[in-house]
Amino acid sequence: MPKLMRTIVMLGLGAFMACTMGNLSCKVRASENISDEQEPVNVIWHPDPPYALNENEIPTGFEIDLWRMIAETRKIPYRITRAHTFGELLEAIGSGRADVAMGGILINENRSKRFEFSFPTATSEFKIYELKQERSTALRLLQVTTSKEVLLIFAGVALIACFFAVPVWLLERNRLDLIHEKKRHQLILILQKTLLLSTDHTQKSKTRIISIISLFARVLLTAYFASYILKTANNVQKSSEQEVITSLDSPTLQGKTFASLTDSIQGSILKAKGIKQISCELIPECLQQLEDGRADAILADEQSMQTALQQTPYSLNIKPTSETLTTLFIAYGMSKNFLDDPRSGAINDAIARSYYDGTYAKLSQTWLRK
Repeated sequence: MPKLMRTIVMLGLGAFMACTMGNLSCKVRASENISDEQEPVNVIWHPDPPYALNENEIPTGFEIDLWRMIAETRKIPYRITRAHTFGELLEAIGSGRADVAMGGILINENRSKRFEFSFPTATSEFKIYELKQERSTALRLLQVTTSKEVLLIFAGVALIACFFAVPVWLLERNRLDLIHEKKRHQLILILQKTLLLSTDHTQKSKTRIISIISLFARVLLTAYFASYILKTANNVQKSSEQEVITSLDSPTLQGKTFASLTDSIQGSILKAKGIKQISCELIPECLQQLEDGRADAILADEQSMQTALQQTPYSLNIKPTSETLTTLFIAYGMSKNFLDDPRSGAINDAIARSYYDGTYAKLSQTWLRK
């Protein structure tokens, strides 16, 4: 009997151990299946070349290509959707409806209260851009030649000819070396000598005195001409210096209307400065407002502006009229709820690593223009 009991006990223990091991194996497999079938990351983007754009109905651009590299190397499943407006993108990431947002999102304090930022993905600069109306060379020459100063110079030349050259010719025309020349040839010779600050064409005392007096008149005319040239050069330099704006507090900006992106940091800055603005959804739309004369200037990210100008079907003479107003940092926006997901840390690590493994440099050569 004791032998039978021992056999039963041993069989029971064996069955219990087998069942326990089986349950543990099932739990491990179930855990593996959960990790393999993790929820995709919800990614939302809005067009802002060169960071994000639609190319043949396929999302691409610097930040989207960087994201694809991160998702592939870190094995992060995701679904990507496009926001209809930039405001919709900010709302989606702020409310947690999306996990990651991209499309030239600038880092600032107010946005940090609504969502988190990843490690910076790019840098750029804020500048003011205006449409430059270049006058044709012929028009500029016409404006110079019809200016008051140039007309006074021509009037001075005419006075010298009338009051000095003509009297000299009347007194010197009967000279033996001029008597065989035609009258107009004599007059041209005397006029030429007079205007060239010469007195060797005179033989009489009266004509020599007239030539000496004309010499002073010609020196004064030359000095006036030189002062006109210097004044013109100084005016050009001053106007060029006045066009370069170093601060948004410049009084010259108060009379301008800026085209600014809806829900953008640019718009917030201009509003805080009390500068008039009209809204546009994309930079090409802002450029159109500038060309149509509805706006006078654009406060824009340099990278986005350069890309937009290169993609316009026609050439616009839009130039920066300010120095760099501030340096900008662009990053992915992350929902605060997504921070509990370990993949948020993996994304930050991957962005930082891209600076060192050559990925960032390769994408910069393709998309970012320095």
